[in-house]
Amino acid sequence: MKRLYLLFILIASCFQLRAQEDYRPFVVEGKSWNYVIHITSCEDRGNQEIGHDFVYTEEPDEYGSCIIKSDTLIEGVTYKKVMFERENWKSLFACIREEDKKVYVRHYWAGDPRDLLLYDFSLKVGDLFMDEYDFYPKKQLRVLSIEEKEGKRIFSLSEEDSDVPIIKWIEGVGGAFGLGLNAFWDISTCSCGCVQEWPVYQSCTLGDEVLCCFDEDGNVVLDIEDVKTDVSGDGSIYDLQGRRLNAEPERGLYIKDGKKIAK
Repeated sequence: MKRLYLLFILIASCFQLRAQEDYRPFVVEGKSWNYVIHITSCEDRGNQEIGHDFVYTEEPDEYGSCIIKSDTLIEGVTYKKVMFERENWKSLFACIREEDKKVYVRHYWAGDPRDLLLYDFSLKVGDLFMDEYDFYPKKQLRVLSIEEKEGKRIFSLSEEDSDVPIIKWIEGVGGAFGLGLNAFWDISTCSCGCVQEWPVYQSCTLGDEVLCCFDEDGNVVLDIEDVKTDVSGDGSIYDLQGRRLNAEPERGLYIKDGKKIAK
């Protein structure tokens, strides 16, 4: 009996060691969370006789990315810089670090540079997680399940008193809100003579590898084969969420004839 017990302990230790070795780190230099930026311009073509006559025009989409860059030291602690980059413009979005499978971020766009616990990939089924984003109502989440697909662990979380999953995390990638760019984006509310921009999170990539993206319903898409497109060979173009495009984007990742193309 004692030998069986020792054998059980040995096997359990091996599985635990394997899980630690297989962990996909979140903070990796060069990792990129990619966005398409929808743009609408507004013009008031009215006059004193007819009053306001607002005309809204959809402009060509642009593309931007939150990219993990080089090290920086804050209060004696090493972080990685996260730069937001789009054509002809870049700025520091946040600083990020990872410790014991926990991901901490300082969002400098928020004007309150302090650590927030963004993700905790050490959680087990049944564990609770306090979503402490300043830009979302704080809520207690519970891990419903952890499954593995294509070597990636997927965490399904619900509100504490519910059994309905509302958020999915992918180990090394995060959830559908990425690093929170959407919440910090300053969407103009002016009524005329302005340009409004809406960033939409598309995918997480590392080099040419698509780690994950989300479809329009928020479902996890781990690789290009999971994106629902027409691959009839007619030259149709899709984004990584399976939406058909009218033309090839000037920058970013897209799908053409079932193949991934990066610019």
